[in-house]
Amino acid sequence: MNAASQLQNVDSASVAERRLRMPPIPDEFGSLITHEQRIALNQKQQFGWFVKFVRRPLFQPIEVVLSNPDGSEFLVLDTDGVTRPFFNVRTDDLR
Repeated sequence: MNAASQLQNVDSASVAERRLRMPPIPDEFGSLITHEQRIALNQKQQFGWFVKFVRRPLFQPIEVVLSNPDGSEFLVLDTDGVTRPFFNVRTDDLR
């Protein structure tokens, strides 16, 4: 086994380990989002969008990431209810 494949295996293992600590969508999700986010989420859900995961960076507000039904597009739901494109997704990690 070469060094590049060992490094790749270590990276994928650490990502998997990080994700096992917390669920992708917290149990108390409804209490974490604002009223504006709830309204926008409800509107997006009517068109098939759903919450893919919630990013929880330290000392920063949470980021709600939505996905379209076929998983080809992602949006971030800001605290004021506005959505914007989200490009920082490694689709291999979401399988």
